[in-house]
This record gives sequence, C-alpha cells and structure tokens, in this order.
Amino acid sequence: MSLGQIWYILWRRSWIVALTFVFALIVAGAVLLFLPARYDGIATASIDPGSINPVTESVGPATTVMLIQGNLMQLVQSHRVAVDVVKRLNMAAAPQVQADFRSSDSFGREGIEDWLAETILKNVDPKFQPGTNVLTIKYRTTEPNQAAIVANAFLSSTIDATIAMKAAAGDQAATWFAPQLDDLRKDLQTARSALEQFQTRTNVVAPSASTGVDSESATLAAVTQDLANNRGLLTSLQSRLASGSTDLANDPTDPDLQLIATLKEKISGAQADIDGVKNSLGANNPKLVAASSNLATLRKQLADAVDKSKEHLKQKIAATQGQIASLEVAQAQAQKTLITAQAQRDRLGDLQSDVAFKLDELNSRERAASQARLQSKLTFADIAVLDKAVAPISPAFPKPIIVIPAAIGGGLFLGMLLALIAEATDRRIRFPADFAFATSAPMLGVIEASRRHAALGAGRRRGLLTAS
Repeated sequence: MSLGQIWYILWRRSWIVALTFVFALIVAGAVLLFLPARYDGIATASIDPGSINPVTESVGPATTVMLIQGNLMQLVQSHRVAVDVVKRLNMAAAPQVQADFRSSDSFGREGIEDWLAETILKNVDPKFQPGTNVLTIKYRTTEPNQAAIVANAFLSSTIDATIAMKAAAGDQAATWFAPQLDDLRKDLQTARSALEQFQTRTNVVAPSASTGVDSESATLAAVTQDLANNRGLLTSLQSRLASGSTDLANDPTDPDLQLIATLKEKISGAQADIDGVKNSLGANNPKLVAASSNLATLRKQLADAVDKSKEHLKQKIAATQGQIASLEVAQAQAQKTLITAQAQRDRLGDLQSDVAFKLDELNSRERAASQARLQSKLTFADIAVLDKAVAPISPAFPKPIIVIPAAIGGGLFLGMLLALIAEATDRRIRFPADFAFATSAPMLGVIEASRRHAALGAGRRRGLLTAS
C-alpha cells in the first residue's frame, strides 16, 4: 500500500480520527478536572556502606554495598517502621481514620495501628539513585503537607530502626557468647589451679628454656661420667699391678713411681761409678767397697719402693672399686629419680598443655565474639540526612504539561490506528489492486474515468468501478 493510498484512507476515515482525538481530549480534561491531585513528599539520606570490613580490615566487595542497599529498602517498607511512623505522627487518633478502620474488613482482626501501617506502606516508595549511595524515600498522598510529614517520619524511623538493629545484633552476639566465655574462663582457672597444686606438691619445674636439660638428667650424666672414669682408672691400675710396670710414664703424678724413677737413676749412677773404678782399683779397695755397699743399699731401697708401690697400687684399686660401687648405686638412684621426675614432668607438660589449650580456646572464642559484634555493623550502614521533605507546591500527578500533550499524541495515533483497522476490515473494492486480491486473477488493464466523470459523486464512482 502506497503512502497516497494511506492518506486517502485516513481522509475518508477522518471522522474516526476526529472522534478519537476529541475523546482523548475529553478524557484528559476529565483527568485534570476530576482526578484528585497526588503529591509526592521526598526525603533523601546518604548512607555509609562501611566499605572497610571491621573484621578483616579489607575493602568489601560491591555485592556488600548492594546487600546493604537492599536491606535498607526492605527496612523502609517493613511493618516495624510503618508502625513506628503511625505512632510518631499519632495518625490513629484522627476521627476519620478511626471511622475508616471500623468500616474496614480488618476491624476486630488487628489493631488500628497495624491496619494503618499496612495502608501507608502502599504509598511509600524507597529507592537508591543509580550509581550513588543516596536513599530516596517518596510518599504519595493527596495532601501536600501530609506527604512531607510522612516522608520525613519514614526517614527518621528508618534511621532509628537501623541504630536499634545494630545495637540488638551486638547485644544478641554478646548474649550468645557470654555463657560460653564464662565456662571457658572457669575451665582455664581450674586448669591453672591444678597446675599450681601439682608444682607445689612435687616441686617440679619445666627444663630450662635455654639449655633444654633438667637437673635430674644432668645429675645422671655426671654420675655416669664419673663411673666411666673410675672404671677406666681401675682397668689401668689393675693392668699396672698385673704387669708390675714401674715406668713413670704410667702416672707421672704418682709419688711411688717418682721415687722409683729417682732410685733407678741413682742406681744407674752408682753402677756407672763402680764400673769406672773397678779396673783401676782392687777388689778390696775401701772406695770400691763403699760404692758397692751404696749400690746394694739403693737396690734395697728400690725393692722396698717397688713393694710399697704395689701395696699402694692395691690400696688404690680397692678404693677405686669402692668408688665404682658407690657410683653404681648413685647411678641407679639417679636413674630412678630421673624416671620419677620424667613422669612428673610429663604430667606437668600435660597440665601446661591443658592450660595453653584452654587459653587458646578462650582467646579464639573472644575473637569470634568480637568479630560477631563488628560483623553486625555491616548489616546496615550509617545514615545521614541529606534533605528533609518539604510540602510540594505542584502535584506530581496529574500535570497538564504531561496530560495534554499525551492526549493529543495518543488521540491522533489511536485515531489513525482505528481508521486503518476499519479500512482493513472493510471488504469493498476501491482500488485496482483490490481486484487481484479479491479474485486471485491477473489484472488486464484499468479504464480510468475522464475529466467529465471526475466531477461525479463518490457513490457513483464506486458503482462504476463495481460494475466494470
């Protein structure tokens, strides 16, 4: 269908367009004249979403901000806030409100404040401006002053409810953790008392942190070392006694060996003197006789010294054996003391571990309680009032600047649409193309009307086209 054909159809159906246009203007006028004006009271507030998490001290994700915004909008539309608004403004005291309540279906089922709260919730609209943390609370009503008053009341009640819920969440966390913390503190005190009583009774302390060695182990190690040294000394003494060795190298500090070594040197010197004069002097020479007598005396002293050394050696062996026996007894006692002390020290370690475990558990639970109290602050953000609602001067709806252009545009568009629909439902043939559509046969030609026939009326032209 060409543009000319559409224009022709609209011209022929202009009465439909005109009637529709006039009807739209009448409806717009009725809306402006008879529909009660609606006024919007708007109160705004800025929220601090608490982007820094007080528990982890890290920046919270964007989903946290969206969660807080969603929580706040639900809080504004909650029954709790609405009831608080009703109580703040004493709305239930109005005679008209009481009369409306008595005539409603809720009369006798719920209180007037609950009924009124549900009523005003239908007219409140909270939202956040896109890309901001600004909360807008809009309240719609037919009274401009009431719209501003109720919007401000909703904002104040929301702020108070936020503060109350934060405090309640913290109190709830503290109440839940308090008995657990008390029990843990009692358990810790009991463990500490048991540790102190055990240390007082046994006089056992933990090994030194610097050396890691306890006194009992040190005592046993010292006794064991002394026993090993004495056993080695006994073996050496017994070997000397069995071999009869009088060499000073065996024990340079031994007085007997020192004396024997001195006598051996003197004997060697005396023997050398005798050998030196033996060939030059006679056998009966007094000097040779004196030297031989001195040599015999030295040998006698050497023999006595060796015998005395053996006797002393036997005494040392006996003393060393007695020392070894004492050390063996001391070693056995030290081992028993160490075993007993080790058992006590293991018990001490168990008690200390129990104290440390209960202390860690108490600290962990205290941290959990602190985190729970801090985490409750993330549920709702801090709110600061930006602008309080003021009584609007002009209504939000209906507005002539919107209703009239909408009526004009809508009336024209709807009229043209109805005209085209009417033409589409009309099956009469008016154009050559209608023949092909109606008969499904090819069109052979068109006989146009002459200028003389152009002045004929529309009814005659339609009759001619139909007859042809």
